[in-house]
Amino acid sequence: MLFVFHGTDVAKAGDKARSLIGSLRAKKPDAPFIHIGADDWSVATLQEYVGGQGLFSAKSIIFLDRVMEDDQSKESLLGLLPAIKGSENIFIVLEGKLDAESKRIFGKYADKSASFQNGTTTKDNSPKKVFALADALGERLAIRAWTIYRELVDGGAPSESLIGTLFWQVKCMSLANISKIADQAGLNSFVFSKSKRYLKNYSSLEIDRLMTDIIVLYHDGHLGIADMEIGLEKILLELSDKKDQKIDLENIVS
Repeated sequence: MLFVFHGTDVAKAGDKARSLIGSLRAKKPDAPFIHIGADDWSVATLQEYVGGQGLFSAKSIIFLDRVMEDDQSKESLLGLLPAIKGSENIFIVLEGKLDAESKRIFGKYADKSASFQNGTTTKDNSPKKVFALADALGERLAIRAWTIYRELVDGGAPSESLIGTLFWQVKCMSLANISKIADQAGLNSFVFSKSKRYLKNYSSLEIDRLMTDIIVLYHDGHLGIADMEIGLEKILLELSDKKDQKIDLENIVS
């Protein structure tokens, strides 16, 4: 898995990269964390981490911190991107301004690529995008949900309002789970049919737990004992757990 943060506003790109790292480490506290900078980077070291996750070991989180300091390093890293993309480990890349070709190659292999430029802001907090976040949660697409969430937050949307959107989606799923028809659930037919479809992605216990996690985060955020922005990131990234567990089981059986 590969996440790339780059641009002329290196400070902001770095903040976002470290925010993701914090969320991932909170989700997987047992995962080894490796920081690789320009001074201690080498192709051999990176190749070791690309294929270094064993069957029963935890995924590693590898932070590549501005390692493309010269043409040779840039060429080496770009050449390893196909292998990084397929690695079981999680790679976060932080770079400054990228040339057009590097940006194109990163965009081809990255699960998420975000650019941060000095003096520019991007705001796309349309209702359509907010509902796309709710749909991604329903479909249990962790990376898509996290990507949309980050775009909304980086565009100025308050985490508190997005908590409300996600709570609404989970509540609709919960009502659809115990109802046979839309009128019984108190939902319109369109929302009811979508919520029914999303039920295939969650067990009843998981829906209840997700609703509880969102409610607890909302109240803890208001009490000042939790960071809503980071807490929501953690909840969205954890949507992938069911899929990850299925993959691990298939590997063990085979």
